[in-house]
Amino acid sequence: METLPCPEFFAGSNIFKVMWNFHNYLFPCLLCCNLVFQILWLSFVSSYKDEWTVLIVLFLQLWISICVFRYRAEIRLLTDNLYRISNMLRNYIIQKKKMLKIYIWVYCLYHPLISISYCITLLLANGFFALLPLYYCCVCICMNQFSFHFERESNVLIVHNDYQRILEIYKEMNETMIMMYNFLSLPIFISAVNISANLYWYGYSFAFSPNDNSVLGIFFSMGLVQYFVLLMMTLPPAATANQSAATAREIVLSLPGWFPQGCNIIKLLVCRSFMHKTALTWWKMYRIDNSLLISVIGTLISYGILFSTLGSVQSSNNDK
Repeated sequence: METLPCPEFFAGSNIFKVMWNFHNYLFPCLLCCNLVFQILWLSFVSSYKDEWTVLIVLFLQLWISICVFRYRAEIRLLTDNLYRISNMLRNYIIQKKKMLKIYIWVYCLYHPLISISYCITLLLANGFFALLPLYYCCVCICMNQFSFHFERESNVLIVHNDYQRILEIYKEMNETMIMMYNFLSLPIFISAVNISANLYWYGYSFAFSPNDNSVLGIFFSMGLVQYFVLLMMTLPPAATANQSAATAREIVLSLPGWFPQGCNIIKLLVCRSFMHKTALTWWKMYRIDNSLLISVIGTLISYGILFSTLGSVQSSNNDK
């Protein structure tokens, strides 16, 4: 319904407008109601401190939902850019059908969710928030493959003295990276914080779970594996995409040496459009690279050791 124009007989009444656009607000409203219920439960009923972690997770999930809902038009445009770049590199896409399959995954898996604006029930909330890292992973894989095929295509175009085509392809790839930098950096940062918090909680609970309760141990281990996979879907593909984007930029910067007759024109075009380095980041602060994964895991282990030490010291003091 979001992709269809509102009928004229609906546009004349505010009530009918709300009914027509009701699906746009269903899922955020359900999340808000769940968050309010959790706050009331913690304030007046519950006496368990562990349930505050549930409140934090719900708040992060609501934040992710608002961010993605706000940028749903940009996500559609990003998907269209991927399709346009794949058409520009169609010779290699036909030979490498794996790239086409990846694009189909991106389009068919995430585009319908954006089109219906989260018109799903709250029971599917966890599955929805797992789709954001999956979507980000698929887009990064697409950009990595595009950079690889761009390098091969550039070698062919250099032989044919067609630097305009090289700049045209790179312009589309650079604009796609800028779009990802502008509107995906905040949602993916919040998602990474959510994943890291859950990963820490499941890891800590698994390490200090009772040895005689095997069911509880299996539950914590499955949660640990799930969120570790989500973390691996977020960081390594983005780091590889940054490396591939840097390689593609080096090819463009080296074009004046390959075309001495058009050296001044190429330098002018490159200085106008491609001098700014674009990379995928977390909230436009942390550049994503392979060292960031080690830093995240090291931070989780350090805080786990710290809290376990403080817990053992407090328990020993209570025994005394």
